[in-house]
Amino acid sequence: MKRLLIVDDNDKYARLLDSHFSGLGYVSERAVDAAEGFRMFESHPRDYYRVLVTDITMETQLAGVHMLGRFKRAGFPGTVVVASTGFDAPGGMPLSRLLLRFYGVHFLIPKTTVLKEAPLFYPIELFAAPRADFSEIAGA
Repeated sequence: MKRLLIVDDNDKYARLLDSHFSGLGYVSERAVDAAEGFRMFESHPRDYYRVLVTDITMETQLAGVHMLGRFKRAGFPGTVVVASTGFDAPGGMPLSRLLLRFYGVHFLIPKTTVLKEAPLFYPIELFAAPRADFSEIAGA
């Protein structure tokens, strides 16, 4: 079973992400904030979740970043995807690619593409082209 953890305080985005990933064969569990997301991760074996999909701004502006740091320090072995509205701002994607790479992030998804029910996955590498298909990062 391919398990995925969605950490997002917005019901609509969480529902759309769950729908997209369930179509790819994932079984999603959801946390509504960063603290709950990390508790869920800690309550299972380290490799229980194959993918983490999270927002950045939840209960505080940078709660998601703080949580990503905790996941990285705990040795999360899966693929990390950040879905956020900030990527659509001018300069948002390049800046996010530079900063979030240090937190073990593999893909960024602008939430505008989630709303269109056609998520685009931007690899964390600076000049990599976005793609419509998702695949886990081997050895992540």
